Amino acid sequence: MEDLASRTDRASITEPPTTTEASKPQTANDTTSAPSTQNQNQSQSQPQQKKEKKAKAPKPPSAPTSLPLSPALIDLRVGHILRCIPHENADSLYVSTIAMGDAEGTDNTHKDEETGRVVRTVCSGLRGLIPIEQMQDRKVIVMANLKPVTMRGIKSAAMVLAASPPPKEGEDAHAADRVVELVAPPDGSEGGAKVYFEGWEYGEGKGPEKVLNPKKKQWESIQPGLYTSEDLAVVFDAARVQGVEGGTGELVVEGVEGKCKVPSLKGARLS
Repeated sequence: MEDLASRTDRASITEPPTTTEASKPQTANDTTSAPSTQNQNQSQSQPQQKKEKKAKAPKPPSAPTSLPLSPALIDLRVGHILRCIPHENADSLYVSTIAMGDAEGTDNTHKDEETGRVVRTVCSGLRGLIPIEQMQDRKVIVMANLKPVTMRGIKSAAMVLAASPPPKEGEDAHAADRVVELVAPPDGSEGGAKVYFEGWEYGEGKGPEKVLNPKKKQWESIQPGLYTSEDLAVVFDAARVQGVEGGTGELVVEGVEGKCKVPSLKGARLS
């Protein structure tokens, strides 16, 4: 009779134990093998190199948010009124076609079919105050950088500069019978020529603004400094406007001798 130990030894010879996937030895050709412990240790011991950040270029100094208050902010030019008609929807308005030196394609301009010149449409509250005959084919001074406004259905893209006496106490500054005169440039002036007050010439950091901001009330702040002198010239006096440095200067056209004047009004205000 075989003892228990002999049967156990024979079974171990005839029936080898089954090998599982987990217990299979790793071979050199086994592509599913995990990285060696040595490689793992090396990867853990080597710190990851951080990417160097590129130095940012310094920002250029920011431009001032607004130019100092002065009459140079106003884009004044010689305007050539080609023709003027009554506004069909407003008894107090004229509608003028004015050439003022704009380049073709400038905002709020168009090419005049009759003359081929680049022009703007301008509404002015001069009807009944200036005879319409005096509004035809003549030179005037215009403000070219007011924000365009629509006046009774017609878009107006500038303002004609005119003078009128300051109202007396109790008088209506907008009465229909008030006296108004247009400001005229000196002889020899051409449409589009720059107009400025002596002492406040245009230039970098001075003006004019592309479009005056109505919220800043730049024109309303500067306007009190404008008046006509004893020799009928248009003058700006900085002492009449808070925040403007300088003295007094007469309105002149660049490159043309003479002054911008009115026909007869002395001590008048400009609007």
